[in-house]
Amino acid sequence: MQLETSPRIKKKNIPHAYQSPFENWDDISWIRSRPIRQGEISGLPFSPDLMPLASHPAIASDSERWLQVLAYKLLGYLKFTTLLELNYVNPVTAALAAGRAPFKVNAQQRSDALRVYCDEAGHALFTEELTTQVQKKFGLHQSMLGRPRMELVLEKILEENKTELSPHLIKLFFVAISETLISRYLNSLPHDQKVDPLVRQVVADHADDEVRHNIYYRNIFPILWDSLTCYEKEEIGKLLPKLVTAFLGPDKDFEYRVLRQIGFNQADAKGILEETYIPSEVAKSVKNAAAPTLKMFRDAGIFNIAAVEQVFADYEYI
Repeated sequence: MQLETSPRIKKKNIPHAYQSPFENWDDISWIRSRPIRQGEISGLPFSPDLMPLASHPAIASDSERWLQVLAYKLLGYLKFTTLLELNYVNPVTAALAAGRAPFKVNAQQRSDALRVYCDEAGHALFTEELTTQVQKKFGLHQSMLGRPRMELVLEKILEENKTELSPHLIKLFFVAISETLISRYLNSLPHDQKVDPLVRQVVADHADDEVRHNIYYRNIFPILWDSLTCYEKEEIGKLLPKLVTAFLGPDKDFEYRVLRQIGFNQADAKGILEETYIPSEVAKSVKNAAAPTLKMFRDAGIFNIAAVEQVFADYEYI
């Protein structure tokens, strides 16, 4: 994939300091220093504390349904991870490594982008290994997954803005957000002793690498932002809360399919989701989870644009 420069953008040297977070990469990255985790899943497939649906009385009161819901949550999370790494993060990161971006990428940034690329391919590899075991262990139907909400939202944004903004530019911001949102799954799941050790180890391997990716994209984000024209800043800025929500908001269509699969009728499935996800509570949860990324936006000066600040306020993120 090529990150084309918009006709309104000219590459320029931006005086932002860059310090590589990959100095010890050979010794600490998963792909350079660790094997694929082996073992059999015997404990919980996912943390109940990280899945609001699992605490709904209609689910929590039935141990078999409860376990299936947690297993499907893990399957969805793993497939989401593989799709994100292979279809979005790595194409964008490869373009950065090749020097194709709307800003000047120095030699160290290009070299580090290759390290990110290697890491993400490794994540897809060990994620797919665990996916196969999860499906077999719990008898899951992959057809329940469908396309993740994140991908559908991005496609809609690209279609709605195809005459105004470069799709490659939107995808670059999409990936920058994904890499700076260290999700509560990565932060919390490896430490939940209720979850099976194999699952915790695999997620921990992923989380360890993502800390460095987070730093990398945080370092280049202000450079990317400052490379835009005033027009592009306003138009891209108004899209950012939608992208944040795409990553952190619940995928209710997926959970609806799961509820139907485990025996609930249409009305009950919809009712359970309505009772589980109160809009005001979802907005508060997303805001809390996105706090580091929202700070990155603020530090870059994104909220200095009144129209952008208003859109974030409408989403209740500031």
